[in-house]
Amino acid sequence: MKTVAVLMSTYNGEKYLREQIDSILAQTDVAVSLFVRDDGSSDGTEKILAEYAANDPRVRYEMCENVGVGNSFMNLLYSVPDTFDYYAFSDQDDIWLPEKLAEAIKMLEESGRQLYGCNQILIDGEGKLIREKRFTKQSEVHVEPEAILSSNPIAGSGMVFTNQFLKLLCSVENRPTPLMLKKRVHDVWITMVAVIYNDLVYDDRTFYQYRQHGNNVAGALPPSRWKLFRSRLNKLSHKEKRNDRSYLAQQIMEKFPQQAGHNEVLRQCTDVRSFKGKRAVLRCSKKIRLYTREGHFRFFIKVILGWF
Repeated sequence: MKTVAVLMSTYNGEKYLREQIDSILAQTDVAVSLFVRDDGSSDGTEKILAEYAANDPRVRYEMCENVGVGNSFMNLLYSVPDTFDYYAFSDQDDIWLPEKLAEAIKMLEESGRQLYGCNQILIDGEGKLIREKRFTKQSEVHVEPEAILSSNPIAGSGMVFTNQFLKLLCSVENRPTPLMLKKRVHDVWITMVAVIYNDLVYDDRTFYQYRQHGNNVAGALPPSRWKLFRSRLNKLSHKEKRNDRSYLAQQIMEKFPQQAGHNEVLRQCTDVRSFKGKRAVLRCSKKIRLYTREGHFRFFIKVILGWF
């Protein structure tokens, strides 16, 4: 039986946490261990984690300082033992179907790839069905590097990956900066690494309920106009939050020059702070807008104002 380390970052997750932990521990045909890093919760999350850890040796947790979701997940990844066959990320508020991990491992072994990602069933805060599939057509899922740069369709909560891929991600020379993980979070980084190695396999099937309740850090549903406006206003007010996509391109080129260097869009998008850099990105506008579905003028404004 294959061993799987499930990695969960929690933050004030008491409302849905029990249901998710129960669904993880109920996985079939695999030997599961659950590692939890709490990112500074102030509610009853610690009490719930302590209860599970006391009653089930498969559950281990640590209460830590708040570093944000991307850094929290990656810090956990760097700290877990590298002795498991497979690894998976978990959100604190979803519900997994019993065969989620086993089916992912089967597809990884059949494909010979290192990272698995799947479609999702969308539910609301009360567990009611929103959509049977997040992506209704497989043609909606684009996994070219320029697509991941623009809008990553592979959610961390659907990822399962090999021991070999874990070691690649955890090598000190391959780790992104904490700033990168604040700008674009962990699942974007991990998907991009897999894509430049041609090591991603996507599964159109759905093996977990992805909860959309309005407080998601990065949800599956398009943000409201007001939320989008606030996000962009926040970037204008906070310099460190600007140029997130170009910083991703810069980091991936720096850490993996051989694998990423052949991609023209990644090469051209590494710098949008200078006038020359902005011009380089705008020359790639047509290729990038295939995935963002933005008009030329809207994309132009995004680049000029540091929203790209």
